[in-house]
Amino acid sequence: MKHSIKKLAAFGLIAALSAPTYANAADWIESVSIQKNGIDIIPIEVRSNGTQYTSIKTNSHRFIFKLRARAKSGKRIVGAALGTLAATDYFEAQGNSAWIKRFKGRDVANGTLRTWQLGYEPNIPVSKLNWVGKDPVAQCNALLANKRQQGSSRFSILNTAQMTTANAYFKLDAVAARTRKAKNHSWNINSSTQQAASMNYQVQVTCLPSSTAANKISN
Repeated sequence: MKHSIKKLAAFGLIAALSAPTYANAADWIESVSIQKNGIDIIPIEVRSNGTQYTSIKTNSHRFIFKLRARAKSGKRIVGAALGTLAATDYFEAQGNSAWIKRFKGRDVANGTLRTWQLGYEPNIPVSKLNWVGKDPVAQCNALLANKRQQGSSRFSILNTAQMTTANAYFKLDAVAARTRKAKNHSWNINSSTQQAASMNYQVQVTCLPSSTAANKISN
């Protein structure tokens, strides 16, 4: 009997550890989502020095987002923050290396909406992006290495534009408060709840050809 109880207890522990994580019952947000709002065809450009790919030429990139948050009954969306860090938080300050945009006041209809959604197209400095996996330069060099292994010469690869992709990380953090506090603008971090969603935003990458006049390409 004791053996059976131990087995059941162990099974319960395993089930608890492997179960999906859900929002707390006290959470006032029903859902949060962040998506690409259309087709982003403008590439980020990467330079070559004639031997390999070295740096990103593009200074900033225009991203196209569809942002959405829905509060539970009796609650309203009062704020949101979109950022390039996993630590993106509406109430927390971010470092200089990060990009963040906070939506408040008129951005969220002054807290009158249960469902808030917005098409948003910011131009973000490439230096403030965080890449999931390889960054654009590493992606271009991986493409170069792969083509070299397939028998292509370095000259033939670096003498023409090459195309690949890279993934930038984004997180949307939404804030909800009770309808009365939202209406009176009397909510704060202690009288609100937060929920977040994230995405890997795929961008096109152009590995630029080297100038044979300026850079001698070696095989």
